[in-house]
Amino acid sequence: MANFSEFNLWLGKIFGCSEYDIKKILKDPTALHFLVAWSLFESKCFKGFVKSEDISNYANTVSSTIDWLELSDTVNYFHERYQDTTFLENLLHQQKCQNLTEILKKPFDDLNRKEGVFLLVFVIYRYRNNIFHGNKGVQSWVVYSEQIQHCTHAMQVMVSHVEALKQTINIASA
Repeated sequence: MANFSEFNLWLGKIFGCSEYDIKKILKDPTALHFLVAWSLFESKCFKGFVKSEDISNYANTVSSTIDWLELSDTVNYFHERYQDTTFLENLLHQQKCQNLTEILKKPFDDLNRKEGVFLLVFVIYRYRNNIFHGNKGVQSWVVYSEQIQHCTHAMQVMVSHVEALKQTINIASA
């Protein structure tokens, strides 16, 4: 059985960096928090699997009942961030999303809740895809930690919303 030091050495070889750099990456809880929140988010809010075409329906379903005060700062953060076309292109990684484009054209104060929830979930979905399938690897988790922390916070709010409506998580039985 491999131990942590062996894992760090192995990962360092894979990424072409030192064991120190690997320890720095793994010491930051941002990625772990995102991964745990994503697992709950995907299973509780999307019945196990998120597809981009499901995001609009989800936003429409929860926008009137979700705690908007808990999400609005994060929506504003991402709305402002993706006014920068370089950041937006990096997020989308050649994927097109007309809904997102239209939402980003509007001033933040003109967004309705559905648009705000859509923006958040789409950004979270893209971060997840970029981390696991796209142009961002484990090394970028530290670089993008602020954005990943915003995503994690939003997923916490959305999972808590679902759990408040119908409790399904029972840690004692896990």
